[in-house]
Order: sequence, then structure tokens, then C-alpha cells
Amino acid sequence: MAIAQRSIAQKNMFGHPQGVRQDLGFETALRLVLIAGTNERLFSVNEDTKTVVNTLRLLVLKWYSFDNALDACLYFGHYFYAYQSHSQYAVKLLMEQSRFVVPHADKVVPNKAGLALIDTLPQPRWYKSVDGLGDKLSSIFIETADLAHVDAQVSGVQIHFKKSNHYDLRAPLFVRADAIETPQVLNDKVIVRCPHCSQKCRGNYFRHIEITCPKCQGHWSQRM
Repeated sequence: MAIAQRSIAQKNMFGHPQGVRQDLGFETALRLVLIAGTNERLFSVNEDTKTVVNTLRLLVLKWYSFDNALDACLYFGHYFYAYQSHSQYAVKLLMEQSRFVVPHADKVVPNKAGLALIDTLPQPRWYKSVDGLGDKLSSIFIETADLAHVDAQVSGVQIHFKKSNHYDLRAPLFVRADAIETPQVLNDKVIVRCPHCSQKCRGNYFRHIEITCPKCQGHWSQRM
């Protein structure tokens, strides 16, 4: 990914930016990463493609946390967020090609310790705002222009960052609709759930609110 980022402006003979990964060996590197991830039992060859891509996102984020080059993160953001259908299809094909060199899926026991090592972020508590989508437990906030609503088999919000190009790898590529809270506003008061204990909390309606839960004393802030 770091190599591919260095020539991100290149186009292949058809003018598609996806050609960068072919020209610079990105697909070969991605295949090796997928094989390594399968051998380490971070995912199996029969894993859902979105789950595999999400694990790759966590791996890249962990890579950056070890003070490695930012280039890999930038290319992941460019390719996997902005071109989700293309990138997920590429991962799907590579996973299918890897079936002959990795353990059979029915014999694989997930490496829970390995997954816990890379997935160190708290589970997001998403909320809907006038301007976009935010997380109560972190500073993650995605503007509306960087989101796309999806009503397919599973409805939700696709995060693509195409407008801002501010790729925040802490954010998943897709958030289910049932995981997003819409605050209730009644007579200049707002009712939201505590991200720590799910207690309903009431506060004054402002553009930016800070609330302390009366039950668990958890404190958080969010935009309205």
C-alpha cells in the first residue's frame, strides 16, 4: 500500500485509478497479506469480504501506530474507502485464489488473541447529527458529504470520504442503521442514551452538548 501511494496519480491505459495497484504490484502485496492473515487465523477463506476488509483496516491502523509510514494508511483510505466496490471485489477474487495455499476453512479456529491485539479501539457508539455521523466514545465525526445511505439487504451508511479525502481509518467502511442513534428532541430538551450503560439521559438542546450519566457517571459529548 505504501508503494502504491507513491504513484497514486498514475492511470492505467484505460484511465482507471484502480490500475495503480496492478502497475505497482499492489495486488501481489495484497495477496501476500491475505495469505498471511489467513495463516495467522485472523480470517478464513470463507469469511465475508467486508469482514476481511475491516480486518485489513485494523491492521493498517496498527501498522501506523507502530510509527511506520503514513503512505500505507493513505492508500488504504484512497482505495478501500473511495472505491469500495472495486476493492472488495479484488479482495474477494484474491481470497478465492488463496484457497489452495491456506488451511481449509472448516478446520480453522479463529485466533482470538491476534484479533484482540489489532482491535484495540472501543466499540463505537454512533449517533446521527444534523451535519453527519459521530461516535460518542471518540473524536470520530464524518460529514454528511462523506456518507452514502444504503438500503440493500442490510440498510445503513457507507463511509467513503470522497468529498473531504480526510480518511479516518478509525471509522469502518459501513455502519448498520440499527447501530446509529437518532437523538430525541422535546421542548428544547434532548434525550440520548449513555454509551457506557445505555441509560436514557436528558439534557438541554445546544449545538454541542456534554452529558454526564446519572446512573454510571459516564461523561461524553456529541454534536446535534
